[in-house]
Amino acid sequence: MIKSLALQNFKCFDDVSIPLKPLTLITGLNAAGKSTSLQTLLLLAQTYRAQTRHLNELRLNGTLCALGTPGDVINQRRGGNSFALGFSIDQGFALWRLAVHPQDRRAVVMQDIEAGSVPPDSDQGTKQRTIDAAVSALEQLIYLSAARQVETEVFPSPQGADRFIGNVGVVGQFAAYWFDQEKDNEVSSSRCLNESNTGTTLRHQLNVWASQLFPDGEMNAVNLAPTSLLRLELRTGLLAQWSRPSNIGYGMTYAFPILVAGLIASSGSTIIIDSPEAHLHPAAQAAMGMFLAKMSASGVQVLIETHSDHVMDGVRIAVRDGVLSKEAAAFHYFDRTADGVTISSPIIDAEGKLSEWPRGFFDQHRRSAAKLIRPKPSERSQ
Repeated sequence: MIKSLALQNFKCFDDVSIPLKPLTLITGLNAAGKSTSLQTLLLLAQTYRAQTRHLNELRLNGTLCALGTPGDVINQRRGGNSFALGFSIDQGFALWRLAVHPQDRRAVVMQDIEAGSVPPDSDQGTKQRTIDAAVSALEQLIYLSAARQVETEVFPSPQGADRFIGNVGVVGQFAAYWFDQEKDNEVSSSRCLNESNTGTTLRHQLNVWASQLFPDGEMNAVNLAPTSLLRLELRTGLLAQWSRPSNIGYGMTYAFPILVAGLIASSGSTIIIDSPEAHLHPAAQAAMGMFLAKMSASGVQVLIETHSDHVMDGVRIAVRDGVLSKEAAAFHYFDRTADGVTISSPIIDAEGKLSEWPRGFFDQHRRSAAKLIRPKPSERSQ
C-alpha cells in the first residue's frame, strides 16, 4: 500500500507530505493542488511504464498526464531548477530527486533516488529492494480520469504496458475488454454485495452493484470477433433492449469502468479515481462512495479526488456500518491562501462523524440555506 506522498518545490507545493490510507478522499477548492498531489504517482508511473532508453528522464507528458514543460511544474514562488517527488510504501520510502537538464531546458532528468527501508537498514541491497517495490507499485497503478469516451460504442483491447488486470485506461477505454475477459470468473467474496439470489461472477456482481446506482440498470460488453474490438451495451431494465451508451445517458457510461476496476483489480493494487460522481444522481453518488469503501476494505487501495459531499457521505456511512474501519479512511481538504496551499485532515470516528469542518469543506449547502432565510436585498433597506 502507498502510505504517503512527498512533494518538494513542485507546482504549488513548497515541501509537503500527505498521508494516505486504504481509502483516501481528497477534496478542496479549484486550483488548490488536489490533482497536483496525485500527479506525484502519475508522473513517475508513466515514466517507468515507457521503458525507453531514456529511463533517467522524467516523462512530463504521456498517457497518464500531460504537464507541459519544466517551467510549468517547478514551484514559481521558490524557483530554481530542481524538485523532488516520492512516496512511501510498507517496505520504506523512495524519493526521486529531479532537475532540469543543463543542456536541454525542455527535459527533466533524475539525479538521484533516495531510499529508506523499514526497519531502517543501510544495506545497499535492502534499499534497492525498496526502490524495486516502489517501482512495482507504479507499474500496477490504475488511473481513471474524469473524462470518458461517451460518444463511442466500440472500444479497444489493451496492449503492452497497459495490459494488466483491472487497468481500465485513463478514460475507461479498456473496461469493456476486462469485463469480457473476466465476466465468468468469480469475484472475491469481500467485494460482493450481499443480496440473496445473486451470483458471484463478475457478470452478476457488476450488475448487482450497478443496480445500486441505477435501479434495474444492466451493463454488458460483446467481443466483435475476429477483431480485438469490443462493444459496450447498456439497458435500463431486464425487459428493455440493449442500447449504445450515447442513447442511455452519461451516468452509466461513466460508472462502468469504475465498477469493473474495483471488482477485478488485484489485491494490493492502487486505483486513483478523479470525480467518481460525474453525471450521477446524488443517491447514486452516495452508493458510489459505499462501493469504493467496500472495494477498499477488500484490499484495493482507493484514492479519490472529488467535489461531492454525497460520495463522502457514502464513505462515512460505510464506516458507520462497519464496511470500512475508521482507521482505514482519510479525508484531506485542500485550500489555497496567500501563503500557499494548506491541507486540513478531519478525523472520522466509528459513527462516521468528522472531527472538524474547515470553512469550504462541503459546507456550501449550509451557507446557501442561510442566505435563503435572510431578507432579500430589496427588503433590507425598507
